[in-house]
Amino acid sequence: MAYTHRPVEEEDFESIRRFPQNAKELFFMYPRWAYPVSAGEMWEVARSRLLPTVLLDEEQTAAYCNLYPAEGEEGLWIGNVIVSPVHRGRGAGSALLRIMMEKAKHELGADRLSLMCHSINTAALLLYHKLGFTPFDWAEKNRSGGREASAAEVEKVP
Repeated sequence: MAYTHRPVEEEDFESIRRFPQNAKELFFMYPRWAYPVSAGEMWEVARSRLLPTVLLDEEQTAAYCNLYPAEGEEGLWIGNVIVSPVHRGRGAGSALLRIMMEKAKHELGADRLSLMCHSINTAALLLYHKLGFTPFDWAEKNRSGGREASAAEVEKVP
């Protein structure tokens, strides 16, 4: 499938906010939000990030993510990755992440990209591995009173 991309616009969040199908999926996207999240909450976070980008299938939003620096760390982090339920398993996530890796390298000069992936998000872990990310650390996160391990992943940008 041929996708295009562009910078996110505030009105895009009316559809993006519907991508997480439940509280767990929203937690994977951004643990601080409560389900269901509002478009305004998403826009506020996006405004503080670097290169917030949407992937499009014609004019329909297929996926979204952004970049951000981590305080006291080298490189950049990929954040708020989410794919429309309609586009899952169709290459949208892979296409968007490849675009973001290129943008991080060529537009921002990043020499390292990291992201956080929750250990129970198997589909995402497999996608990130396919794109060359490897685990380097983990942290314990609490979700609705439960405990789970979150695997942080890293990729060196050549």
